[in-house]
Amino acid sequence: MSEALLKDIYNEVVGIRRKLEILEDAIIPKEKVSEEELFEIHKLKEESVKGEHVEWEELKREHSL
Repeated sequence: MSEALLKDIYNEVVGIRRKLEILEDAIIPKEKVSEEELFEIHKLKEESVKGEHVEWEELKREHSL
């Protein structure tokens, strides 16, 4: 392949990457997680790892779902 063709391909790839980044920003909004939310996430993760959870089927029975 000639160097000119490789440069054209590279420029096309760079352009596609920019367009993908724009689409990504539009589809996946960037939200900041508050300290409280982050604490709650870590707390729930710890509970999950320790096995402190409620079975989904049990919860549905209790609430007649």
